[in-house]
Order: sequence, then structure tokens, then C-alpha cells
Amino acid sequence: MGLGGEGASAPWTLLSFKGLRHLHQALATAPSLPATQAVVLLCSEQHTRQVFSFVSRHKLERADLWWLGVSELDAARRLQPLLREGTQVTLAVPETDSAHWLLVARVGADDVVRLVPAGRLHLSGNVTRVRLTTLVVPDVLQQYSDFGGRELVVAALNNWPYFVIKTLQDGRRVADSGIDVQILTTLANYLNFTHRVLSPSDDQWGAVHRNGTVTGLVGLVARREAHIAICEITITRSRETVLDFTNPYFLEYVTLVSRAPALKNRTFAVFSPFSLQVWLCVALITVLMGPVASVVARVRVSCERDAQQCSSTLDYSFSVFRNLVVQGNLIPVIHLPSRCIFIFWYLFCFYVYALYSGTLTAVLAVPAYEKPIDGLTDIPEAISQGFTLGVMPDSSLQYIFKEAEGGIYKKVWNLFDHGDPSRSFVKHPDLGFRKVTQEKFVFVNPQLNSELRASQRGRQNFHIARQAFFPQAYGIACISGAPFLAKFNQILGRLVESGMVQHWKQQEVVLAAAAAPNNFDAKKRASAISLKHLQAAFLVLLLGAVLGGPVLTGEFLAARCFSRAASGGNN
Repeated sequence: MGLGGEGASAPWTLLSFKGLRHLHQALATAPSLPATQAVVLLCSEQHTRQVFSFVSRHKLERADLWWLGVSELDAARRLQPLLREGTQVTLAVPETDSAHWLLVARVGADDVVRLVPAGRLHLSGNVTRVRLTTLVVPDVLQQYSDFGGRELVVAALNNWPYFVIKTLQDGRRVADSGIDVQILTTLANYLNFTHRVLSPSDDQWGAVHRNGTVTGLVGLVARREAHIAICEITITRSRETVLDFTNPYFLEYVTLVSRAPALKNRTFAVFSPFSLQVWLCVALITVLMGPVASVVARVRVSCERDAQQCSSTLDYSFSVFRNLVVQGNLIPVIHLPSRCIFIFWYLFCFYVYALYSGTLTAVLAVPAYEKPIDGLTDIPEAISQGFTLGVMPDSSLQYIFKEAEGGIYKKVWNLFDHGDPSRSFVKHPDLGFRKVTQEKFVFVNPQLNSELRASQRGRQNFHIARQAFFPQAYGIACISGAPFLAKFNQILGRLVESGMVQHWKQQEVVLAAAAAPNNFDAKKRASAISLKHLQAAFLVLLLGAVLGGPVLTGEFLAARCFSRAASGGNN
């Protein structure tokens, strides 16, 4: 075998048949090799068959790799079943000593690879004449501009808003609507192919597992049971080891979906304008202010030797409290030192009252909610409160966390319920949203999918995290070495640049909004203050009444004691 690049000056590498491992290594370094490569086969029929079996087994098909060889006609026919789409083969089949047929591999409308005549090669002395009816090394962009009505098997899941599958009366499953269906339909119309929808038995997007198995949509394409897969499929490094992806046509982030935060308990809403620290400071200052004002007044009065003009400490304390709740001062403030103290005390009370009353009005009129789950850093606290973290298995979202070697993603992966996987891993977004409404469940899901599903079920019932993470790209998964990949990329590029993909996305958003239930939540509106808001105020009043009884009893008993003592002294 000989491996070489495009052009007369390109280097050639000679490999023996025993060097298939070296051929594999050479082809695996494709980015460092010329844009177009050729492999010349100078082998026996048996060895040639083994070469192409090796190519199929190791998925070495490439649109830019050209296989050249010489073979008898019968041997060429026996070679056909080993060829797969993506293997660009040209064989020279001897007709006479000086004439050869040139056969090239083509995929027919029945999806079978055949060797078809492309021309004749005549060798006469030093003169070589070639008559071609088609290109020996075809231009794949031109070749796949028209599939000739060929049927492609498309792997997809029933996954609104990207791919909705409809089951007809005869049992056939057809693409009905969705962003990816629009893309698929456009490709089919431009490139003249039909399609048949196939879904995997596990109903999963699929992944490449460490034991070598490939599941879900990815597995169908990797095993060539389907030509392509299009259904919100994220391009990942592990998936690219078994299939080829087109260029991305849609980018979005991942988010967290949880139930809408519940209303906070309003029993002590009247205390909510200030924190506990502020309340303690205000109480301490109020308690100290009465004695301080009393001492200043007594010192000032003592200088004039007129103690009768000084009120008691209890009167000063009560007056200070009245000032705090914006009531008049019952004590006449005559002296300048006391006036200075009370001037600044009045300013302090005014400032506190203004802050309290303004904040209280907002707190009572506007509903207050529990702390929502707004990012990955909130998940540990949510787990401690009884929430379960969930994601779809065998999806790119699961592997974000599973393959992480450290950081927040690794920490989050350890928070999934691995002891009971059925609690954390749900097979479809609909099941995840159902669990969110039925239990304490946080669902990891793409952003657009989450927004539309939440709208469909009542947006007021869900909370979508404000902090999105992990930008991911969607592409069409194609068989390894797909020769039509370049043509798909060309059409997808035009769709993205023209804004059609975003237009189809917006169509789904509008349709979802029109079909959504009334998302108006009266609880989130500013409302009139009710008895529920003033529970704490009545509780304070009740507390005063309860304390007033013992105080009254104590004063009554004290008065009787003093009365008896006085009467005893008179006797």
C-alpha cells in the first residue's frame, strides 16, 4: 500500500499489508496531513478485502480519502458488500491487456454502495488515453447536491420544541413540527431526499460508555442504523469519537428548574423591615436614653438647688419611648443640655420611623418569598433542605458533572442520589417537570426547553435559575466519514446566517405562549393590607394586655401592703 497526498510533489509512504496498524495511525493524524489523501492498494483480493474490513471496523471512512486499486471484475463484485458510504474507491478493472474499466463507488437510491463505471483507460506504449463519463474522484459538494430522492434514516426523539413525532394511523412515525424538523425539512427540500424517523429503544440521547457500548440516538448513528440524528443533540468530545457532527446551528445555556418559591410566613411581617441586630440596637438605645436624659436633667437641676423641677427616671424613659413611636413629649424640657439631647433624639426617632414606615409599607403590600435556587452554588443548601437534584441519564448534561475532575461540577455530581438513581435520573424532560411540581426536585435542563415547558404548564408554578451555566452547541450527528457532511454544513451555514433558525425558534415561542394557560399570578401583585399582614401587631397588643394583668395585680398587692403598713404605724 502507498499513502500519499495531493500533487506530484506530495510525499508518499509505503506500507506493507502487515502495516495496517501504521495505516490507522497515519489516518488518525488527519489534521497534520494534506487536505486530500490517496491510498494505493497493490494487494491480493484477500488482502484488499481485509483492508476494507479493517477500515469499516475502525471507522476510517473519510470524504477526503481516495482509495485506488487494480482488481479483476469478479473480485470487484465480491468487494462491493464491504464498502460503506464514505469510502471513496476507484478500481481499475482489466478488460484487455491495454484497456481497463474505471469503477467508482456510488450510493444508489436504495442506499446500497455499488461500483459503477466511470470511464475507460487505454494504455498504448507511452500513450495513455482516458475517457470519463463521470469524475473518478468526485467533488462531494457537487455529488451530494442531489440525493436523487434517496431515503435517509433519521434518528430522533419526541422532544418538543425541537422535534415532535406524530404517529399515523398505519403506525408510521413521521416528523411533525419543531425547530429541528424545520431544519430537516429544509435540507430534504434543497438536497432532494426523503426521510424515515427512527427512535432508540431506550429513548435516550445516548453516550459512549467506558465499556465501549454506545447508547441512544448516538448509538443508532454510530452503528449506522441511521444516517443522521437531529434532536437537540449537543456536540461533545466523547460523541465525536464515534460519529461526525456538522457545524453548530444553535447555541444555548443550561439552567436549573425548581418549583416557584413559596410565600414567607407573614405572622411577624411587622418586624421584617429591620434585622434582629437593628431591633436590638434600637431597643438598647431606647432603654438607655431615659436614664441618660434623667441624669443630665438632675445634674443641671442640682446646680440650681431646685430638685423639684426634675421628673423621675421612669417618666423620662416613658417619654423617650413616646418619641420613638412619634408621640408628643410629656416632659417640659427647660434646660439647654436636655434640649440638645432631645433635639438629636428627635432626629434619630424621625430617621428610624421614616425607614421603618416606608419599608413596612413595601413589605406588607408586596409578597415576600423564600430564597429561590438561582445557581449551582445554591444546590448544597437546597439538598440540605430536602431537595433532590435531577438530570436526564446518558445526556450531555449528565456528563457535564460526571466527567468533571474538580470544581463546582464535581461537587454537584456528588449531590445526585446515586444510591437510588430513579430519584435523580429521569428519562424525559416532561418527567422532570412533573417531579418539580410534585416534590422537592431541582431539574438540570437546557434553557429554551425549560422556558417553553414552564410556560406550557403555568409559568407561575416554576422558578428558572437566573444564573445559567455551561454553554452548549447543537449539531446534526452524521455517520463517521459522512461524505455529505460538507454539503450539510454549507446549507446549515446559510440557514444560520439568514436568521432562519432563530426565526423558527421564535415561532415555537409564540405558539407556546398562545397555547399556555393564564400565567397571571395574583399572589405576586401588590395587594391591600389584610389581617394576615397585621397578625404581629395584634399579637403585640395581646401581649400588652397579658402583661397588664400581672402588673395590675402586683400594684394592687403592693398598695395593700403599704396600706397595712401605714395603718399599723398609726396604731
